[in-house]
Amino acid sequence: MQDLRYALRMLLNKPGFTLVAVVTLALGIGANTAIFSAVNSVLLSPLPYPESDRLFSVMEHDKDGPNSTSGYATIADWGARSESFEQIAAVRSWNPTLTGEGEPERLSAMRVSSGFFDLLGFKPVLGRGFLPEDDRPDSWQKVILSYGLWQRRFESDPNIIGKPVVMNGNTFAVVGVMPQGFQELISLNFYTQAELWAPLGYDQSLPYACRTCRHLRAIARIKPGVPVEQAQAELKAISASMAQDNPRDYSSAEVSLVRLQDRFTGEIRPALLLLLGAVGFVLLIACSNLANLLLVRATGRQKEMAVRAAIGASRARLVRQTLTESLLLAFIGAGAGLLVALWGVELLIAFNSDDKLRLTAIAIDGRVLAFTLGVSVVAGLSFGLAPAIRNSRIDLNSVLKQGGRSSISGADRHFRSLLVVAEIAMALVLLIGAGLMLKSFVRLLEVDPGFDTRNLLTLSTSALGNRYEDDSQVLAFQNEVLARVKAVPGVESVGLVSDLPLRGDFDQTGLHVEERPLANPSDAPSPQRYVISLDYLEAMRIPLLQGRSFTETDGPGAPLVVLINRTLAERFWPSGDPLGKRVRLGGPDDPWRTIVGVVGDIRHMGLDAPEEMQVYAPQAQGPFPFMFLVVRSSVDPASLIGSVQREVWAVDKDQPVYNVATMEQLVSRSVAQRQFTMSILGIFASVALIMAAVGIYGLISYSVSQRTHEIGLRIALGAQPGDVLRMVIGQGMALAVAGLVSGLAVSFLLTRLLTNLLYGVSVTDPAIFALTSLALAGVALAACYVPARRATKVEPMEALRYE
Repeated sequence: MQDLRYALRMLLNKPGFTLVAVVTLALGIGANTAIFSAVNSVLLSPLPYPESDRLFSVMEHDKDGPNSTSGYATIADWGARSESFEQIAAVRSWNPTLTGEGEPERLSAMRVSSGFFDLLGFKPVLGRGFLPEDDRPDSWQKVILSYGLWQRRFESDPNIIGKPVVMNGNTFAVVGVMPQGFQELISLNFYTQAELWAPLGYDQSLPYACRTCRHLRAIARIKPGVPVEQAQAELKAISASMAQDNPRDYSSAEVSLVRLQDRFTGEIRPALLLLLGAVGFVLLIACSNLANLLLVRATGRQKEMAVRAAIGASRARLVRQTLTESLLLAFIGAGAGLLVALWGVELLIAFNSDDKLRLTAIAIDGRVLAFTLGVSVVAGLSFGLAPAIRNSRIDLNSVLKQGGRSSISGADRHFRSLLVVAEIAMALVLLIGAGLMLKSFVRLLEVDPGFDTRNLLTLSTSALGNRYEDDSQVLAFQNEVLARVKAVPGVESVGLVSDLPLRGDFDQTGLHVEERPLANPSDAPSPQRYVISLDYLEAMRIPLLQGRSFTETDGPGAPLVVLINRTLAERFWPSGDPLGKRVRLGGPDDPWRTIVGVVGDIRHMGLDAPEEMQVYAPQAQGPFPFMFLVVRSSVDPASLIGSVQREVWAVDKDQPVYNVATMEQLVSRSVAQRQFTMSILGIFASVALIMAAVGIYGLISYSVSQRTHEIGLRIALGAQPGDVLRMVIGQGMALAVAGLVSGLAVSFLLTRLLTNLLYGVSVTDPAIFALTSLALAGVALAACYVPARRATKVEPMEALRYE
């Protein structure tokens, strides 16, 4: 306690030093706490389900790699034949339109196996879960509501159980309400956050419940005590047997188990670990700066420590006193760092526009506080150890004979110089990493998506209910919507498409070329499929490269036609003409379609995704009830939202309008994760740059103050200001060059960790390495110039009297 009281007095006696030290530590510890809170929330904390370590995603593999979807018959066989699982549930997305009181609302929902909620370990807070008898094609019109939907749309009606709700023109009965704390992350990761659930309602008599109808996802819970390896081996054996029994339905027999936690965090894990490593560098730089400051302070306290030693203080006693001061400083910095961390968490959430990363769930919990405490202890020991050793090795005779003048040993000078070199090296590593991410992001934004993203409004609508039981009614609704929206002032062109690029959704279908029959239909490639209206290509400005586009003659009853993209044409007809050739979309029983045109490639899955095969079918020859409306305008597209919504509702007031966004917003969302990583890494690099500049400035400034006597003598003997300037700057730049060389060597090794996060940029990009090195050298030069300039103004007579 005596050491603690004395340490507190010493910090209060030097408020300037204390403030600088606390701010430095607050930045370093606070940034580490903020990033660790994200790592803790996303990567370390278990999923919010009982015994979540036993939950797995079951994924089939085809020849081109993993395919996370499976057919109903496949999942049913897994569940019936396996002994290692408590249950295997099948899930799929569902987007019903809720009608009744208020505006029609398209809900994000899921169709799930009857035991889905039991598998997750949750039961409804009102009503019941789904029963096996609910999960049949003739009795699946039951729904369970999320707590939020129950509150928002049904005003927390306590008598909601058994009441009917109308969706898609059909009546469903409410059988349950999930508890308020229930987090249904499966839908959030694979689709969008579900607010409502209905039974899957499949059996193997349905045409879309076949083995090759791979549109379902399988979630499994392993039995207690069953090793993952055993469950994996059993699934492989079952899949091999299924492939042997049904050779035309499986191109391979591979299946894998992926822990649900890893499935959810796979995309963000590399970015968060990268940021955790980067912020560790920031803390190391902060500790190096503080070690330098404390060494300077220790030099000024040599006489105090010598007197303590002279009157009986042991070396251990001096070390303890110094480390007590360092740890107290670290704890104060950690307290301030928690405030920085709270702000940093808000910053992380603000930078993150993708709710699938679950960063909104970040919290400063007990584990995060323990981490902060541990970091502060390690930091306090790391920057306090060198001064503590320095104070314990004082030569009493030489210090007490100095008459109050402090001196610094050669070893101390070398150690302080080494700290500055390390700071510059670590700052350069962060700057190079941030530079590579920035260049990669710029390259990504320069990618041509294959269409014009400017002045393009997108939204979704549907044609569901009893009014739209056949294709002609769906087509009439969609064509009237197109005509009315096209007449809105400011609209240049308008089109419909079944899947909008850059939204993350996709629709694939088997492709069979007439002149290239396959022995096994399951080996057919699966291009992306789009159903489009006549003016869609014009609205998106997707170029027509060959042949013709769809026309009014390509209607119901006319010969079936299709457009293909350049990648598909080059794969099957690299030196020939695809026009007039026939292809089949789907299975062996689907009709043949004639290719009438070739269009340009579009980047559907993301700007960083490679070009893929794509096919387009005309809306009139098979309309989709769910369609995206794309509106090309001559004005700000956002200004047309209200007008377009009114025109859709003028055709049918019960159809929802949702997913409203400009195409530029969709582009921004598609690169959100890269932008998030780049922005946070850029902030860390900027902080590191400032800290490195402060470190080299402090070292050179102290060196000038220590050499005032020497500089005065040099000037008295005829040295010019330019000579002194070059001498001081040379000393600082020598350290900077050593740091730059070390940083370049480390960067050549560490930037390889960025390989999967970069696009169109080498991990050893010469331009980035050179520019960041020059920038850091410039900052170091500026940091050296200020104390060097001050050294040139030393008065010789004053310096000769300097103590």
